[in-house]
Amino acid sequence: MEAIKLERFKPLFIVLVLISAFALPLAVKNEYFLRVLVMIWIYSILSISLNFIIGFSSSLSFGHHAFYGIGAYTTALMMTMLGAPFLYALAASIVVTFLFGVAVGIPVTRVRGDYLVLLTLAFGEMFRLTMQGWIDFTGGQMGVVGIPAPVIWGFKIKTNFHFYYLALVLLILTYVTLHTITRSRIGRAMIAIREDELAASTSGINAGFYKLLNFSLGCMYAGVAGSFMAVYMTAIAPSNFTLNEGVLMIVMVIVGGLGSFAGSIIGAAVMLISTEAFRSVYQYRLLIIGLIMVLVLLWRPQGIMGVGAWKKISQKGGN
Repeated sequence: MEAIKLERFKPLFIVLVLISAFALPLAVKNEYFLRVLVMIWIYSILSISLNFIIGFSSSLSFGHHAFYGIGAYTTALMMTMLGAPFLYALAASIVVTFLFGVAVGIPVTRVRGDYLVLLTLAFGEMFRLTMQGWIDFTGGQMGVVGIPAPVIWGFKIKTNFHFYYLALVLLILTYVTLHTITRSRIGRAMIAIREDELAASTSGINAGFYKLLNFSLGCMYAGVAGSFMAVYMTAIAPSNFTLNEGVLMIVMVIVGGLGSFAGSIIGAAVMLISTEAFRSVYQYRLLIIGLIMVLVLLWRPQGIMGVGAWKKISQKGGN
């Protein structure tokens, strides 16, 4: 009974979190801390979108950083070469990354295990090498520079304060839409496939279609993060989209908890704050990331907010 009462406070908790998130920049005046918060929101979008793939279809993708880069390059090239407004470039990034997700997802969703990892890993490296070698179009190793500040409905976004709210709005839209999908008939079909693909197929669920849709949607939202990152950094290069970035995203998902979008945000915050705290020993970044992941998993094998975490908190409240 007490557990049910505790569950009733969940909407209130969400409202308080949102109010705190919107009020935070009013209290934080330091530009460095604001920039860290903006990066947490960017990586939260990436972590949620990857968790949507891994947590709801059990497809371990090592190429998520490539779709992040596709979104970034699409926005950067449209705004610098065509002079397109940010919202048009963002829409184009969404469409392009979704189509690439479909194209890559067709072979990816037909394999499992090591073969799936190798396919996504290969695509990630192919993307990076293509952007690095296609000098006339992408600028090669130097990348795309001079990306203009976004203008939305006549308002120019140019400070960390402005970018904070734009990133937060994109994060909320990502969270709400993917959360809604997971609670719909489509999401239930994806979960059924994750639990037992054979049983789901025999019950009439088109496993191939839903796995492809899951992969493509997850990739699409990585493109949203990439589009934002391009205008925020004002310059992008192939070095921004390496395998290290893909591994970091996977670590964020695992630390936060598979199947938990709230956990993905926590995982992104934990990893980014930790790496910023150890910036003086940056050369040991990957070692520190691995150590943090091991410590968290020793403490909570299912991740900080793994599936069922809220129910367990409610049950403890009932005891």
